[in-house]
Amino acid sequence: MIIQNADYPLVISDQLALILIHEIEQHSEVDISSGCIINFRDPDFSVERNGYHPVEIRLNKLGRVQYIANFAYVGDGHEDELVKELDFNFDYCKFQHRGREYPISLCAELFNVWQSNFCAYYLCKVFNVTIQAIANCQHQQRPCQLVGLVGSKRSCDQA
Repeated sequence: MIIQNADYPLVISDQLALILIHEIEQHSEVDISSGCIINFRDPDFSVERNGYHPVEIRLNKLGRVQYIANFAYVGDGHEDELVKELDFNFDYCKFQHRGREYPISLCAELFNVWQSNFCAYYLCKVFNVTIQAIANCQHQQRPCQLVGLVGSKRSCDQA
């Protein structure tokens, strides 16, 4: 699979694209013809010890990133639960932080910092990586409407 890292509302770095390609090659036994979900997990991550946040990246069958989700524990004491902390949804041009939704265009700086940190953590080999195939289904997310291109970014309508 070739990872598409152009024509997005935020810039997907070449380094992140290469990480995704590397992991797909390492898990060649998984049939990704309908797309896949790549999970990056720190085996030591827990509510007590913290650690590196789990990350989930979904690719469609064309190698386009549909979303990137970063998880964290929230709650107090025995009520802690693992939830999406950051959700960069490229198909819907939306960004969510702990359930609050924003236009993805407002989080470019945050995404760049997150992406840089994630790539650095990956290179430090803190994650166990798994890939699962996406069953071929009829559900289609609404893609962003192409309003204009700026470098390798795609602008999204704000409506």
